[in-house]
Amino acid sequence: MYNFEMLLFFCNLLKNLPEQTELNALAELKDEYNDLAEPEQFGVVMSSVKMLRSRLNGILFRLMFDEHVNNIKPDIMAVTLACEELKKSESFSKLLELVLFLGNYMNSGSRNAQSLGFNINFLCKIRDTKSSDQKTTLLHFLAEICEENYRDILKFPEELQHVESASKVSAQTLKSNLVLMDQQIQRLELDIKNFPKTQDEHDKFVEKMSISFLHIAREMYEKLSNMHNNMNKLYENLGEYFTFDPKVISIEEFFGDLSNFRTLFLVSNVCKTLYMFLLFLLSPYFNFFLFSLFLVL
Repeated sequence: MYNFEMLLFFCNLLKNLPEQTELNALAELKDEYNDLAEPEQFGVVMSSVKMLRSRLNGILFRLMFDEHVNNIKPDIMAVTLACEELKKSESFSKLLELVLFLGNYMNSGSRNAQSLGFNINFLCKIRDTKSSDQKTTLLHFLAEICEENYRDILKFPEELQHVESASKVSAQTLKSNLVLMDQQIQRLELDIKNFPKTQDEHDKFVEKMSISFLHIAREMYEKLSNMHNNMNKLYENLGEYFTFDPKVISIEEFFGDLSNFRTLFLVSNVCKTLYMFLLFLLSPYFNFFLFSLFLVL
C-alpha cells in the first residue's frame, strides 16, 4: 500500500509539475513566501530543488522498476520454455507424423498425396473435416486412434505446459518494453552524470540512485536483454525445425495455433471419455455392477 501511495503521489506530481519557466518565476517570490497562498508556497519550495523534473523521473522509474521487470521477464520465460518443450516433445513429434499419415491417406490419388509436411495452423482445421455421416470429426477420430493405439501421444498436452502462456506474448510489446527500460536507464545515467555538485549533506539523490539502484538496474537490463536474445534464437531454431519463417509468423500466432489445438485435443478427449461413461451407465453391465456392489456391502 505504501509503495502504491508513493507511486501515485509522484505520478500526480510529475503530471501537474509546472514548466521550468513557471518554476523560475515562482522562485523569485521566495522573499514574499509568508504572504503567499499554500499552493504558491509549495511551488516556491519545489522551485528551489535542483533538477526537479529529473529527480522525479528517476524516483518514479525506481518505484516502477520491479513492475517493468515483471512485465518483461515472465513473457521471456514463457516463450523460452515453450520453445524448449516443443523441441523436446517426442509425443508431439509422433502426433505430427500421425496427422501427416492420415492426411496423405485421405488425399491418396489427389495432387496433395504424399505431402512431406504441413503448416502448424492446419492442426486447428482438422476439427472442420467431418465424416460422411457428419457425426464425427477428424479431430475426434485422431483422439480415438491415439487412445486405442498410440497412448504415448496423449502425453503431449502435459509436455507443452507453457504453450498457452507463450501464445499471449506479443514480441513487439516485449521488445518495446526492453527498449523503454534501456532508454530510462540511459536517461538516469545521463542525469546523474550532469547533476550539479551540492553542498547540502542531506541531498542523497545521486548517492542513492547511483550506488543503490542504477548498478542493479543496469545489471537486470543486461540479464533480460540476454534472455530475450536467447529466446529469439530459440524461436528462430524452431522455425528451421518446423520449416516456417519466424519473421513472417509471429510468436503470438505460432503458439496461438498450438495452444488452440492443444485445447481442442483435450476437449475432444474429455468428450470421448464422457461418452464412453454414458454408454456404460446405459448398458446392462452397469446394473450388474450395482447389483454386485450391493451384495458386497
